[in-house]
Amino acid sequence: MTIPTSRFDGQTTGQGRRAERRNSPSLAAYHWKGPYPRLNSIRDISSTGAFLLTQERWEPGEVVSLSLQRSGPPEKENAFSLQAKAVRWDDQGVAVSFMLPAGADLRLWQSPLKSADLQNEPEDILREFRVAQTISFLTRIAPATSIPASRLLHDELSNYRLENAIEIARKAERMLGAAVEEDHLRALPEVVMRIIEAGSWSSDDKWMLQFWAGLLAASCNSTGDDESTLAFADLLGQLKALHMRILSAAAAKSTKISGGPGNMYTRPLKWNAADLMKYSGSGDLIKLDRELNYLADIGIIAPREKSAFFQQMTDTTIALTNMGLQLYARCNGHRGTAQNFYGVPLTPAAAIAFEK
Repeated sequence: MTIPTSRFDGQTTGQGRRAERRNSPSLAAYHWKGPYPRLNSIRDISSTGAFLLTQERWEPGEVVSLSLQRSGPPEKENAFSLQAKAVRWDDQGVAVSFMLPAGADLRLWQSPLKSADLQNEPEDILREFRVAQTISFLTRIAPATSIPASRLLHDELSNYRLENAIEIARKAERMLGAAVEEDHLRALPEVVMRIIEAGSWSSDDKWMLQFWAGLLAASCNSTGDDESTLAFADLLGQLKALHMRILSAAAAKSTKISGGPGNMYTRPLKWNAADLMKYSGSGDLIKLDRELNYLADIGIIAPREKSAFFQQMTDTTIALTNMGLQLYARCNGHRGTAQNFYGVPLTPAAAIAFEK
């Protein structure tokens, strides 16, 4: 559900400050009329609303769906969709007030990392809308993050880390879907901030952002008191994309065995050098041998028989530990038991122990 956070005709923010209006010549807003999108130029825009140069004459109070983007053909990937409420119209167009999600903190023209003249490009404006959307989502799952999340995203992260943080939140929100509102899912503020901060450093593969998002989604439950995710966040922060590719392949191909409630392991997989290079995405066998030893050292896979000094690895066995299996399930957004994620029933003895 969205609610209006401000009125464009009054030009004030929710904190009573006057919202600065500026022109962004390359920014446009699409709206749909029947089956076709209609392009509207934007005369000026602020953190509370915009004035659209359009032939439409929406009555005050009427709600319209808009898609903001750089002027040109309709886009999907780089556009930002939102609802707006018509405030007034004249012979040039319609003034609208943005209807942003609760908790959104939109701050156009206030980036401390850029001069005022460098904040008028459509990409900069759209990024601020995505930041506001991210803050809204984080605040919904952990209300106490409102101030620290706003400070982190507005003032502390570089553009690269900011894009990563936004993507993590966006993916996690999609994983959770309507469950956030319907099931009142919540997470601990320290868990949310740890995941967003640590995940924003991902630099070797955007694929890693999906796992950080899964971990964020998995941290949410009806009580909002899951501290266990902190340990998994620390563990994921020690891994690279190569490690997660190996973990993903091993989790998909191995036979899982339940050792009791909350305890699983896999039968050893025997991979030759070609298998390992294929699943890891690396052709450096010396490096791969070193990385497998590292995964064993931090408890993701069972200890291996190490190769002789300077001997190139030709084949190896990989067996995921309970920690590795738990991590992979969490990184895929699973909020139940690992046994449920992998479809492994408890042994009769373990089921009896679990019921007790």
